[in-house]
Amino acid sequence: MKNKLIEFKLKTLRDFQSKYPTSHVGGSIGLMLHGVSVHRDLSISDLDITIDDFEFDSNKSNDFEERSDNNDFDYCLKTSESGYYTKIDIRVNPEPSFEQVVFNGIVYNVSKLRDIIFWKNKYANKGSIKHQHDLIAIDTGVRPEVQEVSVSDDDLPF
Repeated sequence: MKNKLIEFKLKTLRDFQSKYPTSHVGGSIGLMLHGVSVHRDLSISDLDITIDDFEFDSNKSNDFEERSDNNDFDYCLKTSESGYYTKIDIRVNPEPSFEQVVFNGIVYNVSKLRDIIFWKNKYANKGSIKHQHDLIAIDTGVRPEVQEVSVSDDDLPF
């Protein structure tokens, strides 16, 4: 894998899963680990993690810092190292199971494919274009072209 940011995300995931062995990753990174492509650059993707029990304590963690974000996850963290940065969204849910997937010779805990697709569908149905395009790309193997919005001259002098 040549993308240094993806490598950093996977290292961050391994470090997190070594500290929290019941955690598992979903989202686009989870799809990638399952071998499913959404045909877009994943270097800007967050790590979407589900875990059965978690409580963030900034006094115990030097690796992560809490961030504020308006989403439906229970915790939003960020971490950086050597100029690389990634966001980690954590959902606390004791029920979903996961699979262990080998990717590039390393074992990761990954949300079940059906669960990842469930969440992609949920966000797509709420109007998320990115998730709608992800589902189309998974289904067809081709990512829809993003239509550029042109701004017309508004006759302002600046």
